[in-house]
Amino acid sequence: MDVSVILALGAIVVVAVVIAMTRQQDPQRRATVLTRTGAAIMAVFTVLAGIVIIAYAMQDPGGNAGLLITLVWLVPTLILAAAAWFWPAPTAPLLLALASAFIAACLWLAFDPAALRSFVGDNGPIIAVSVVALAFPAAVLGLKRTALAGWLLVALGVLPLLITLIARSGPVATLIAASLVPLITGISYLASARMVTGGAATGDHHAAAT
Repeated sequence: MDVSVILALGAIVVVAVVIAMTRQQDPQRRATVLTRTGAAIMAVFTVLAGIVIIAYAMQDPGGNAGLLITLVWLVPTLILAAAAWFWPAPTAPLLLALASAFIAACLWLAFDPAALRSFVGDNGPIIAVSVVALAFPAAVLGLKRTALAGWLLVALGVLPLLITLIARSGPVATLIAASLVPLITGISYLASARMVTGGAATGDHHAAAT
């Protein structure tokens, strides 16, 4: 079984266990635990994916070129993650703009498979790496702006893969590996936001009744 599938199944099991264990807690507390669980899963996945990406880059092309490729995606990812934590308000629209531009690029490449194959041949699995590079800052943002980050992660997990599958414009195995955990994290964030909204609505209803 593919490692990405194992990680995705593990993430689903962890989220399900957390939901079951916090069933008796108030919605706000359950939502907080679920959000932090999703963020932790995404952090572990990013570390593992980062190790694989760096190892691949240092092997092919290797040397200074491999180091440069690593820095090109890793440094912006860490900067965006730090910005999402310390300055979530201005970082949120920036991440939305970057994700929109990335998805638009996926659409453009889908209509030009030859260019995509040439681009991937020169730069490696750039779409999969971009998903990881954008998903981690989005997951950090989710600790501050849960619903927005949830939708952003779902979009990053679904749209590039869907575009690639429909257009048959490139290899999908690596993209699936990069997309599953961000998708699961996004769903857990949306469920967490739903818990908060539902809990607030229930509290308002009880208050009005009394």
